[in-house]
Amino acid sequence: MPATVRTLSELGQQRSWWLSRFANGFKPPYLPSVSERAFRFHMAFTLLYAFFEGVIANAPLMAVKSLDATDVQLQLPLAMASAGIFGAVLLGSVMARRRKKPFVVVPGFAGAAATLAMSSLHQAGPFLFLAGVVSICDFAMRPAIPSIVRIVYPDHCRSQVAGIMRQYASIVFVGASLASAALLSSATYFTIRRTIEVEITLAAIACAAACASFMQLPDRGDGSAAEAASTEEPRADGLRATLVPFQDRWFRRYLAAFFVFGFANLFHQGVVPAFFARDMGLGYMQAALLIHVIPNVTAFLTGGYLTKWFERTSVWRSYALVTFLWGMDPFILATAPATLPAVVVARIARGPAILGSMVIAFFTGVHSFARPGAQTSRYMAAQYLVTGFARLAAPTAAAFMLAYLSRRSMILCGSLGILSSSVMFWWYDRHSPVVAQSRRDERAELLGEGDVRDGAPRVVDE
Repeated sequence: MPATVRTLSELGQQRSWWLSRFANGFKPPYLPSVSERAFRFHMAFTLLYAFFEGVIANAPLMAVKSLDATDVQLQLPLAMASAGIFGAVLLGSVMARRRKKPFVVVPGFAGAAATLAMSSLHQAGPFLFLAGVVSICDFAMRPAIPSIVRIVYPDHCRSQVAGIMRQYASIVFVGASLASAALLSSATYFTIRRTIEVEITLAAIACAAACASFMQLPDRGDGSAAEAASTEEPRADGLRATLVPFQDRWFRRYLAAFFVFGFANLFHQGVVPAFFARDMGLGYMQAALLIHVIPNVTAFLTGGYLTKWFERTSVWRSYALVTFLWGMDPFILATAPATLPAVVVARIARGPAILGSMVIAFFTGVHSFARPGAQTSRYMAAQYLVTGFARLAAPTAAAFMLAYLSRRSMILCGSLGILSSSVMFWWYDRHSPVVAQSRRDERAELLGEGDVRDGAPRVVDE
């Protein structure tokens, strides 16, 4: 074969190899038959719910630009979400030995009803109050998700499956958010309220359809049989079983870093829409581009690769990277707000941080600590208890500090807190016990001597 032909053939093969590697970041892993069918309905739920979230994500901008909401009123949905999180703590104990799907579907339909009620309100206070109710329902759904993921999908691909779902959800979310912002931007003074009504109603319908899809998931899949059977510790009483997560030293450290991250993130999050709309003078489309479009496009492009990496590393390293990227976003916003390229870079960093954080916090993070069965729900309930404290304290502190700090200073304080949590996760990874013989053991971070996680031995410092 001539050298030129051979070179072209090699270049073609190399290009095919790179294209294949690139495509792997957008394809789900191989799944057994039951999990494959469940994946289709789970993906339908995820995409429909992403459309719902994309429209509702513009609710603060609707309240600011069309309903004259104050900065203090914008803290209301964030503070109210803590009620849903504290309710999730109770639900975590209640669902420990029960079927998990009703704990997703019932709050989901309740959230759809609250969203439908939002469409008829034209005052900022009640509108944001119902947005808070929607947040309560949203967080009430989430404790059941890690158990369902553990039941339906095999151990080696759960983070990747969750990441692929969130990856495509990010595109649907950004499309819904952008379309919503475009319609709001083009509406006149006389049609803006009717536009808001139509958008919120469509969001409610999408939420209800998502819950109907979720009902089709199997009660047993190709994952953990112990999780599906909700196996219990021998005759552990309710209070003692509920306190088991807090007796785990490394899980307590995980919760401490998680609290710092959650508090710092929520401390500044409520002022970001007002920062873009008022301090930077952006309209609906420009604000939506920076708040939603750029982060979600980068989440789509990087999410598959990032969550595949989660399968091969520890939860500590995963969260250290995620919180570092998350913290860089508000840090750049606060230090270079007038430089548009810097702001764009900040929002690019936010994309993989959002997706990675969702996968760890809401899907697979507690799998590294809890045994299959009732412990999964209880560990998730403990995490939500800490999240509830952060959700309650951070917006309250932010509302108080708004009297003394500018929005830019608030964002800077939030960024420094998030970066501190990244250091905590990194430090714990350096000092935590690790089993390095398999991917599963490395990801488990060893939290209970004699415990077994899906059949893998775990060692813990008591």
